[in-house]
Amino acid sequence: MIAINAPTYIRLRDQMRSDIVSGVWPLGSHVTMAQLSEHYQVSANPVREALLQLHGEGAVDMRMNRGAVIPTIDAKYVEDLYRLRGAVQCMLARDAARLATNSQIEQMQALSSEYESFAQSADIARCIEANRRLHVFIDEIGNNQFAGEFLQGRASLVDAFRRAAGYGANRLEIVVKQHRKLVNAIAAKNEERAAKASLEHTQSARLDLLKMLDRRA
Repeated sequence: MIAINAPTYIRLRDQMRSDIVSGVWPLGSHVTMAQLSEHYQVSANPVREALLQLHGEGAVDMRMNRGAVIPTIDAKYVEDLYRLRGAVQCMLARDAARLATNSQIEQMQALSSEYESFAQSADIARCIEANRRLHVFIDEIGNNQFAGEFLQGRASLVDAFRRAAGYGANRLEIVVKQHRKLVNAIAAKNEERAAKASLEHTQSARLDLLKMLDRRA
């Protein structure tokens, strides 16, 4: 959670990231500095700084003096991202199993249960948000700042695509089972089982995304 006294551009960055996911700024769209300043009711300087931050995350592509483009994702993007994400999250899951405190385990289990409640009602938007909260929390337990920063920005584009395209058949039920396996492994302090569960979950997500991309094509 960003502190209330955080610089304007940091709060704006997080709001813009959230708005990309929700579809305010759709994938593939071009947004100008003037549009963003008017929409968020701020001056050009924090907009520029926020865009630079998002550009560093891979969430936008800057255009010299012309704002930014929200990238689209394709099969190559998904393949490259999820092969790398699989390795990073596998490492973080292993570290989380080693480092997790009892309090963190309880919070992680609560976040997993929250996802399950939304999955039961097939609330896609809330599933996407709950899924991200759970994975960000597990990544944070792993306590690797650089890994977390790498994952965060690019997750926005994937979540935006999910919001528009949804999930494949029975995907929500599969995710519930995979989350349970991962959470239980971390709670049991079993590093290898946690790493294996994380990799299985990541590769399963990759395959589902590729199917959804193919369907939309």
